[in-house]
Amino acid sequence: MTAEALTNIARHSGADRCRVSARCRDGVLRLDIEDNGSGDADPARGTGLVGLADRIAAAGGRMLLSSPVDPPC
Repeated sequence: MTAEALTNIARHSGADRCRVSARCRDGVLRLDIEDNGSGDADPARGTGLVGLADRIAAAGGRMLLSSPVDPPC
């Protein structure tokens, strides 16, 4: 799922940098994926983010998305 998220960044965000961090605490794996792309990612405009969230949910996880327009980084 991380590879799919990175592919989405490469294809759609216009980013030239991204960062992936992972940590495990109390048996819970948390992945944070950040990029310096254009922002404004919206699951309602396509199936890619919805499909990714569905696959994460099927594995017992959840996806949280924050994608402001013109992000500060």
